[in-house]
Amino acid sequence: MTFVDKFIRTIIRYWAITLVIIAGFTLFFTWQYFQQSHNNHIEIFFEDDDPLFTAYEKFQETYGNEEYGIIALESESVFSNQSFAAIRALTDALERINGIERVLSLTNVEEFYGEKDYVELRKIIPDGELTAEQIQFAKHRAFENKFVREHLISKSGSMTALHVELEKLGEKEKRNAVILMTETAQLIAGKQFTVHCSGSSLVEVEMNRLSERDFNLFVPVIIILIMVFILILFRRITLAVLCQINLIVILLWGVGFFVFCGETFNIITNAMGAILLAIAIADSVHILSHLKKTGQKTDLETIPAIKHTIRQIWFPCLFTSLTTGAGFFSFYTSDIRPVAMLGLFTAISVIFAFFLSVTTMPALMVLIQKSLTKALKSFKTENRPGIQPNVQPNIQPDCFTRALTACARIATRRKTALFILFIAILIISAAGIMRIKFETNTFHYLPDTNQIKSDLLVIEENFGGTIPFIVVIRAEKDIDFSDPDAVKLAEKLENKFLNENEGITSVFSIVEYIKEFNQAFNSNDPDFYRIPDLRSDIADAFELGDPDVLERIISPDHRQICVTFNTIWESNESGYLLHAAVTEYLRQELKSDFSFHITGLSSLYLTMDKHLQESQIRSFFIAFTIIFLMMIAVCRNLWLAALAMIPNLFPIALTLGIMGWFGIPLDVATTMIASVTIGIAVDDTIHFVSWLRRNSGIHTDTTAAIVQTFLDVGKPIVITTFLLFSGFMVLMFGSIIPTQMFGVLTAFSMVFALIGDFFVLPPLVLILKPKLPPLDRRNKAANIGSKNDDFLIT
Repeated sequence: MTFVDKFIRTIIRYWAITLVIIAGFTLFFTWQYFQQSHNNHIEIFFEDDDPLFTAYEKFQETYGNEEYGIIALESESVFSNQSFAAIRALTDALERINGIERVLSLTNVEEFYGEKDYVELRKIIPDGELTAEQIQFAKHRAFENKFVREHLISKSGSMTALHVELEKLGEKEKRNAVILMTETAQLIAGKQFTVHCSGSSLVEVEMNRLSERDFNLFVPVIIILIMVFILILFRRITLAVLCQINLIVILLWGVGFFVFCGETFNIITNAMGAILLAIAIADSVHILSHLKKTGQKTDLETIPAIKHTIRQIWFPCLFTSLTTGAGFFSFYTSDIRPVAMLGLFTAISVIFAFFLSVTTMPALMVLIQKSLTKALKSFKTENRPGIQPNVQPNIQPDCFTRALTACARIATRRKTALFILFIAILIISAAGIMRIKFETNTFHYLPDTNQIKSDLLVIEENFGGTIPFIVVIRAEKDIDFSDPDAVKLAEKLENKFLNENEGITSVFSIVEYIKEFNQAFNSNDPDFYRIPDLRSDIADAFELGDPDVLERIISPDHRQICVTFNTIWESNESGYLLHAAVTEYLRQELKSDFSFHITGLSSLYLTMDKHLQESQIRSFFIAFTIIFLMMIAVCRNLWLAALAMIPNLFPIALTLGIMGWFGIPLDVATTMIASVTIGIAVDDTIHFVSWLRRNSGIHTDTTAAIVQTFLDVGKPIVITTFLLFSGFMVLMFGSIIPTQMFGVLTAFSMVFALIGDFFVLPPLVLILKPKLPPLDRRNKAANIGSKNDDFLIT
C-alpha cells in the first residue's frame, strides 16, 4: 500500500478527528485574519539593510523626515482680513493636532528685515486687523519674497498653501492625524475657500484606505462568483456549499498565517486573498468533476468513490500546486519586500490549499455521506430521462463535448497554419516587449478620479512640483559652507538645473536663506539679494537665523548642506535623465573637495525601478527553471518537457507584448505577471500532458490520442480557466491602478494559456513528434476499499 493509499484511508477512517483538528487551526487563523493591518509607506518597499534606504534614513535623522501634507486654499480674495483670519485659525488648529510637528502658512512665515544696524525675523503678514495700506504692503512683500512666491502663493494670487509637516508616526496614528487635518481644513476654511489637500502622507493614507477597501471587496465577490458558478456547473447545493467551506478554510489559513507572521497588507499584497481563492478553486473543481464522472461511469459506493476520486487527482493536483507555488516562490528573490512576501506566503498558501483540499473535502464528504450518495445516484441519470442506472443508452454528446471535439479537430488538422500563426504572434509580441517602460511613482498609482490625486494636480499646477529631488553635499577638506566660495558653488549648481530642467519647478537650500539675509542686512536693498563676499556675513546669517529652518538645510558643523529641488515626476525615464545629469555635473565640478549623494523620494523611486527590472528577470528565470524540472518529472522525456513549456511562454509573451504596444507600464504589481502566469498556466498543461500520455498507451495514432485528451481533460481545463479569469478580473474593480492592471492582464493571460494548451501544444507535438511515454492507466495503487476501485475514468 502506497503513502497516498494510507493517507486517504486514514482521512476517511478518522474523518471526525480530521475535521476537529482542522477546525481548531481554522479558529486560530480566523482570529489572526481579523487582526490584519495595511501600510503603504515607502519604507515597506525596501529591506532594512538596503544601502540607499539606509542613507535615506540617515538623511531624515539629520534634516527631518519627508512626511508632509499640503493644504491649498483657493479664493478670489486671499489678501483680505477675512482670509487672513481663516488662515491663522486653520494654522493654529493644525498645530494642535497630535502628530503634526510644524505648519508653515502665509500668516506665520517670516522673512529677514533689516533696520539701521540690526536684522530681525518678522512675519510677512502681521497679526491682527490690517488696514488697506497694510494689506497691500503685505501682498507686495509676499510676492517679493522668493520662497513665499514659489511655495505659499500661486502666481495668480488666488491660492495659498499651508505646508504641514508630520512626525514619524505609525500607520494608525498617521491616519488619524491626516483625517483630522483634512476635516479641520474643511471645517475652518471650507466656507470661505475651495480646499485642496494632498501630499506624500495623504497619498500614503489614501493608499492604505483603498487597499483595505479592495481587500474587503475582492474576497466576498470572488466567493459569491465561485458559489454561483459551482451551482450552475454541478446543480447541487450540497456540493457548492462543500466547495465554499473548503475555499473559506483555505483563505483563513493563508491570510491568517500571513498576519500571524507579522506581515501587513499593502497595494501589492492586498490581492493575496483574491489570488489565493482564484488558484485554490482549481483543486476543488477537479475533485468534484472527477467525483461526478465516477458517479456517472462506475457503480462504486460512496466511500469507495471518494477514495477513488482523491487518488485520481492526487498527483496531478500535487504537481500543479508545486508548480504554482514555485511560480510565486520565485518572487522571494525580489529586492522589493512586498513582492517577496507576496510570493513567499502565496506559495505557502497554495500548499495549504492542496493539503486542505485532500483532507477537508473528503472528510466533509463522509460527514454528508447520505446527501452525497443521492448526488452520485442522480449523476447516473442526469440528462437521461427515463433511463435506469446500469443501462447503457445511446447518448448524444452535449454542446461542451461537441465544442471540445471541434477544437481538437482544428488543433490537429490545421497544425501547420496554427504553427505559423504562433510564430507571427511571437514576433509581434517581441516588438511590443521592447517598448515596455517601468513606473514606480506611487502618486501615479491613484486613478485620475481620486480626490487626493486631482487635488495634487491642482497643487502642482499652481505651486510646482511636490516630489523632492535632494542633493546632499559635504565639504571634505579645510572648508565649510560658511565660506562664500562654497555657497556660490551650490548656487551655481541650483541655477544650472533650474534653467535646464522643466521638471524642476523650485529649489530651497542655504543659498536662498543667505541671500535673503544679505538683502536685509543691507537695508533691504534688492540689489544685495546675492551671496555676500565675507565669511562673517554668512556666519551672522547662521547666528540670527531660524533654527527650525537651518536644521533642515545645513548640518550643525556647517560642513554639509541639503539642496532640495521640487520636481514634477512625469516618468521614471525623465528621472533617470535628471539623476544622470546631476551626477555627471557634480563629479566634474566638486572634484575631491566635496562629496555628494542623491536621496529623497525621487531617488527611492528610481531604486525601486531598478529592483523591479532585476527582480522580474531573476524571479522568472527561477520560476521557469523549477517548473521545467517538474515538467520533466511529469513528461518523463526531456524533449516533450521542453515542448510543453512553450505554450506556457506564449501567454507571457503575448501579455507583455500587449503591454508594450498599448503603453501599459510594468509597476510593483504588473511586474509579477510573467512568473504568476507561468506558475498557474502550467497547471493545465500538466493535466493535458498527463492525459495525453495515458491516451498514447491506448491509441497508437497520436492524433487520436490528442482528440481523446481534449474529451478527457478539456472540460476541467476550460472550467478552471474560466474561474481563474473571473477571479482575476474581479481585481479590475480595485481602486489602485497597478491592482487593476494586474487583474485584467493576468485574467487574459489565463485565456491565452488555454489557447496555448489547445492550439499551440498539439501542433507542436504533431509536427516535432516527441516521444510520448505511456502512463499506466490502471494505477497500481487503486485497490482502496473495493475491487472496483481501480476503474479508470475515461
